[in-house]
Amino acid sequence: MTKTSKIVLAVLAIAVLSAAAGFFGSGFRGNSAAASTGSAQGTFIEEIKKRGELRVGVAIAPPMTVQQADGTLGGPNLIPLEELAKQLGVKLVPVAAEWKNIVAGLQANRYDFAANLDYTVERSLAISFTNPVYEYPGVFVVKANSPHTTSDQIIQSGGQIATAQGAAPEATLKGLTSKIMPMDSYSNAISAIQAGRAVAEFTDLPTAESQAQADKTLKIVVPDPAIYSGTAAYGVPAGVDARSMQIVNIAIERAQKSGKLAQAYAKVNYFEVDNLGDLQKK
Repeated sequence: MTKTSKIVLAVLAIAVLSAAAGFFGSGFRGNSAAASTGSAQGTFIEEIKKRGELRVGVAIAPPMTVQQADGTLGGPNLIPLEELAKQLGVKLVPVAAEWKNIVAGLQANRYDFAANLDYTVERSLAISFTNPVYEYPGVFVVKANSPHTTSDQIIQSGGQIATAQGAAPEATLKGLTSKIMPMDSYSNAISAIQAGRAVAEFTDLPTAESQAQADKTLKIVVPDPAIYSGTAAYGVPAGVDARSMQIVNIAIERAQKSGKLAQAYAKVNYFEVDNLGDLQKK
């Protein structure tokens, strides 16, 4: 074989290899683009769309999460998820839960979100959290005729303090006193106060306001300095993808900045802690 022939064959081989590389490279790029398009909205969100339902676990804590007149679960805290469901073209499906098992229900895939859930280290080891929906302090609820007007007086009284079992404020209270009476619901916690079995209830501000507004024989004691500050967000599965999380966080932000959450709070007579008026124990 002449030198010229060898050169020609070498050039042809390079051309063939280049063409093959271009073909396969195009195929790989095409597959990658298709995969990217398919997951553009995130795996978690796509699964919700395919199911046609956005399921949210709801433990009752008025006024943020309530059982409505028609028996369904709702409340201001669900507004960002209601808006998200509309955007996705799916149905919002509230699922009844209790504070003591709401995280377990999320882990068991009974629902996609756990509503009105406080950030805690313990919970964050098991699930992930969205951006905050709102923030609030922990407060005490006492009888209007109670002699206790401060948190120190309540704690040092030696009386039992009722809490909602599994709720974040309960964990904080454990670091302050051993006189804790865990209850399976906030309504039962109030019943314990009314029956004289507890001197106070320790709970979140929204719940305390709802209780004091419904029963004029109850008042709110605001700890000074604060002993608990809650950040309520949505719990989501630990492995949720970043793109889906971004979409949910945008839905929360839009509900906040559009004024829809503020309007909903006003409708249920929710006030900031420095504007409690007659609801506060004097």
